[in-house]
Amino acid sequence: MKVNTSLLAVQLLGQWNRLSQVHLSLSSGCSCAGSMPGIAVTDLEINIIDFLCEKYKKEVAFDQWLKQFAQYREGHTGSLSDLLKNIAIQPPSKSLATRVLNDLSNTITSLNKSHLG
Repeated sequence: MKVNTSLLAVQLLGQWNRLSQVHLSLSSGCSCAGSMPGIAVTDLEINIIDFLCEKYKKEVAFDQWLKQFAQYREGHTGSLSDLLKNIAIQPPSKSLATRVLNDLSNTITSLNKSHLG
């Protein structure tokens, strides 16, 4: 099945925005981070982007793309919202965008399940 990366990126952006709002409202009572209760949304975003960067570290273009379009600096800054918006508009490459979006879909789905119980 052919994946429309722009559409998937926008759908995941909506899911991430809803999830981050729920996460913020629960803050200290949130269990989505397992043994790290009360983790800030920004820290969660950085952890997710750090994971993607590590997974795709052999993709030099992705590392450069992350720094340019997701304000990524390993362990310090990064925005999933910016990453998803820019994948919709200007993906690093179609095949890489599809793989990254699949990883993000799995991650966001898992976090949603943690929040919903």
